[in-house]
Amino acid sequence: MALAARLCVRRPGSGANESGGDAGPACRRPRFLIDCAKAAPKGAVTTLPAELATWATVYCTKNGQIFNANEKYFGAFPDSGARATFGAAEMDNKTGADREKAYFKAVTYNRMADADYQALLKADPISEKILKGKKLYRLDLVSSGDNVLSFLVIEPLAEPFWVFPLTDKGLGSPAFFVVSVASINRSR
Repeated sequence: MALAARLCVRRPGSGANESGGDAGPACRRPRFLIDCAKAAPKGAVTTLPAELATWATVYCTKNGQIFNANEKYFGAFPDSGARATFGAAEMDNKTGADREKAYFKAVTYNRMADADYQALLKADPISEKILKGKKLYRLDLVSSGDNVLSFLVIEPLAEPFWVFPLTDKGLGSPAFFVVSVASINRSR
């Protein structure tokens, strides 16, 4: 897991990680991550469609599967700064020990069909101002409890790009942005 290598805890004033070693490749994984290849529930999504995997991933954790930007991207809600992370357990209202068993049974990511775009404009005509002429993708996260979170991804891989929740009334709120870590580092 690439993320695990980047999440090592260093003791202040030292180059050592929490296990006392250097912060190199032997750095320990965070304790909340579980190897999906070994521990994902039967039927759980463990790989994403290639276009989506460019910027996103699913992780298995002690609190169930989560959908998040991958190690090369960062997703956040601009007003709060909270990370754009979505948990299968929260989608299914699972608590306690049941959380670890929560997973995504489907994750779909496709170009938005014209019929869906027209339906969106009918429900939310003002959204045409920000959507017209843009490359649009629909992202659906389906939990093991059959709950669905749907999003509209606008111009994926632009720097930054925006992701809006989709509701029966059109674009929802709050939206979050996704930007590459390389872009963030270039702007420093």
